[in-house]
Amino acid sequence: MASDVLFDDIVAVFNKIRRTSNLKSKQATFQKNFDSWKSNDPSEMSEILRFFVSDYERFRKFDMGPTKLASFLAKTFHDVRADYVAEISKDSTKAARQLAEKISEEYRTENDESGVIKTGELNDFLNFLAQGPMDDQYKREKMSKLVRKCSEDELEWVFNIILRNVESALGVPSNKILDWISPQACAIWEQSHDLKIVLSGKLKKEEADDVEFEGDEHLFKIWTPMLLQKQKRGDWYANIEKFGGQKFFLQIKFDGENVLLHKKGNEYRWFTRNNNDFTKDYGDSSMAIGKLSSRIHSYFNKECESAIFNCELMMWDKKTKKLCRHNDASGTSDAQVLSFRHVKPDDNQQLTVVLFDLLYLNGKPFFGAPLHQRLEMLKIAPLKKEREDTIFIAKHEEASKKEEIQKYFETAMANNEEGIVVKRADSVYLKGQRSAANGWFKLKPSASKDCDLDLALVAIFPGAGRNGKTVYRFAAYDEKAKNYKLCLGCSYGLAKDVHDAIRMECGQLLEEAPEELTYYGKRPMNIDKDKGGFVDFERWQVIKITSNGVRNGKLVDPVMREWRLDKPVDQINTWDEFRDYSMKVQDCKLGDEVANSDEEEDRKPDPLKVERITRKAIHQSAPVQLKRAKLESSLSGIEVAVLQGTSDAVRRKCEEILKHFGANVVKGITPSTQLCIATAPKPTHPKTAQAISQNTCTVLKPAWLERCNKDDLIQPWMDSEVFHVKDGGFVVEN
Repeated sequence: MASDVLFDDIVAVFNKIRRTSNLKSKQATFQKNFDSWKSNDPSEMSEILRFFVSDYERFRKFDMGPTKLASFLAKTFHDVRADYVAEISKDSTKAARQLAEKISEEYRTENDESGVIKTGELNDFLNFLAQGPMDDQYKREKMSKLVRKCSEDELEWVFNIILRNVESALGVPSNKILDWISPQACAIWEQSHDLKIVLSGKLKKEEADDVEFEGDEHLFKIWTPMLLQKQKRGDWYANIEKFGGQKFFLQIKFDGENVLLHKKGNEYRWFTRNNNDFTKDYGDSSMAIGKLSSRIHSYFNKECESAIFNCELMMWDKKTKKLCRHNDASGTSDAQVLSFRHVKPDDNQQLTVVLFDLLYLNGKPFFGAPLHQRLEMLKIAPLKKEREDTIFIAKHEEASKKEEIQKYFETAMANNEEGIVVKRADSVYLKGQRSAANGWFKLKPSASKDCDLDLALVAIFPGAGRNGKTVYRFAAYDEKAKNYKLCLGCSYGLAKDVHDAIRMECGQLLEEAPEELTYYGKRPMNIDKDKGGFVDFERWQVIKITSNGVRNGKLVDPVMREWRLDKPVDQINTWDEFRDYSMKVQDCKLGDEVANSDEEEDRKPDPLKVERITRKAIHQSAPVQLKRAKLESSLSGIEVAVLQGTSDAVRRKCEEILKHFGANVVKGITPSTQLCIATAPKPTHPKTAQAISQNTCTVLKPAWLERCNKDDLIQPWMDSEVFHVKDGGFVVEN
C-alpha cells in the first residue's frame, strides 16, 4: 500500500529531482518512481502526492515560517530560542536544511533508528501537528520522537513540508507537478481541489460523492470569490466614475477574514478567498458543539434550505461590545490577538459573521442577478433574526456623487475602520475576477495624500525581507532630542530601477550608525558587513511612505511610494508626527486632485534623471578645483576655524575657498579665531554644539561660503546661513 512506502524512498526522489537542473529529467525521475509506487495501491496515491504539492494542501495548515518552526523546535528540546533563530536564514529554502543539521547533530545518535518511518505514519503525525495551537506538550513530545526516528535528510524534507516549501526546494511549481500526473490534472484540480479526483483522471460523480462535490456547480464547491479593485492614488474617482454606474452602494470594508459560507440543511462549509477549506475549524454542521456553525444555525429561517453567502468573519469583544479589527490588540478588552481558527469559549472575543452578499438560495444561483436584487433578497430571505455578536447583515448606503463617497470615507476613517467599499448597484457577481470594469472598488487610507510620510532612508539590509526582498530602515526627526530616530522597516514599493538608483546614491554602507541616529535613546548596534549597513548621513535619501493605518503600534502595509529628490533631509516628518500617525489616518480625506494628467506627467521629475539639489550633490558634481591665486578680501589675514562635520569633501572645499580669499585657516577654535565654519548639517553635531556653547565667535554654515565662491566675492551672511552669532564679533561690511 502507498501508506507503507518508506519516507526515505520518497526523500531519495526529492533529492534526485533537486539535483537535476533539466526539467524533463526531473519529470522522468518523478514519473518513474511515482508509477512504481502507484502499482501497489493507486487509490491511496494522494497520500504520497500531497508531499510533492505542499502548496495545494487543503486539510492541514501549519501557519509556520522559519522563525516559528525554529521557536517550536527550541521549545521541544528545551533550548534557547535565540540560538535557533540566529542560526537560520529567513529564506525557508535554506532554513529547513539548517534546522535539520542543528537538530540531527545535537539530538540524534548512532543508535537512533532512521529510514524506517512510513508514509502513513508521517501523514498521521503531520495531520496531528496541524490541529489546534502549536503550544502543546504532546505535540512537542511527538516531534521529539520523530526527530530521533528520521535521518537528517528526512528531517529536512519534513521541515520543507511544514514550511510549504517543497516545490521551491525541488525547483518545480505545483501546477507543473500536476501536469506530470496527466494533461487534465490542473483543470480537474481547479474544479475539485481534491487530489484523489486528480489522480482518478476525471470528475466521476460516484467518486466525487465521497468528497462531497455532488449536486450543482456551486454548492459545496471551492471557488474564488469576486474581488475588489484597489484604486490608484491621485484621481481615485476616475474608475468609479467610468465603471461605477449612475448609482452605487457604499459599505464599510470590514477588517476580518473574507469567506464564502455554504449551507445545506444543517451542514456548513467555510472556504476562504485563497481556496482554503477551514470547515474543520468553524464547524461542518449544526451539531459541531462549540463551533461557529452551531452558534449561527438557529438564526436561519427554516425556508433557507441551501445558500451561499459572501461574508466576513469578525471578532466581537464580549466586554467592550464592539467589533475588533483583524490582528489589532488595541481594540480588544484584554489587549490580546487571537487566531480566528483558535478562539476558545472562555476568551474575551468570539467570532461573528457579517453577511454582505447572497449568491445562491434554495438551489437557485444569483450570480447573474444585479447587486441591488441580491441585497434585497439578503434582507428578507435567509435570516429570521440578527445579532451583532453572532451573525448580521452589513449595512449599506446608496450614493451617486463623488462628494457622498468622500463624506462616507471620512466617517469611516474617524471610526477607525479599515476603509470603504463602493459597488455598482447593477453589478453581477463574477467568480474569481478583480477588475475595475466589474464595478467593485475599495478605498483605504493609502488612497489619501493626507496619510503620506516623508522619512529618511538610513539603513539597508539586502535579501533580509520576505522572498529575498531588500529591507530598508527609515528614521524620523526627533525635535526634542535634536536627532533622528529609527522608526520603520519596509521592503515594498518602487520599481527595480529606482531601487538600484537609490542604492547607488547611498554609496558604501557603514557598519557603525551615524552620530545623528538613535534607537530607543541609544546608538543602534553595529551591522555585520554581510547583512547590510547604515547609510552615511551625508547620503541619506528622503522616501515618501504610504500606509493603511496602525496596528499594534506598527504601520499597516507600508509601501515606498516616491523617491523625494526635491526634499532635503531636514524637512522630513518628525518623530511626533510618526508616533501620532493613527490620528493622521483618522483625519484623512479623499482629495479632489486629478493625478497622472498629461500636464502633471510633464512636470513630474524622473528620479533616475533629475540631479538632486543637495549639498552633497553640489560637491560631488563639481569636483574641488580651487587651487588658485589668493584674492584680497575682507577675510584677508582673518583666522577662520573649519570644524570637522560628517564629510571630508565639504571640509576640504571650505578650506580651499577660505584660502582663496586670504583667510588664515585653522582646524579648531583658538583664542585668535574670529570666525568659524561648521561643516556639519545640524547644530547638534558635537563639535558644532561645542563651538556654539563657547560663544567666542560667530558660527556659519558652508552655504555662505558656497555663495561667496560662486560670486567670487565675500558678502554679508544671511540669517539662513548662520548657526550662531557672537555679539560684537567679526562681521562682513556691505
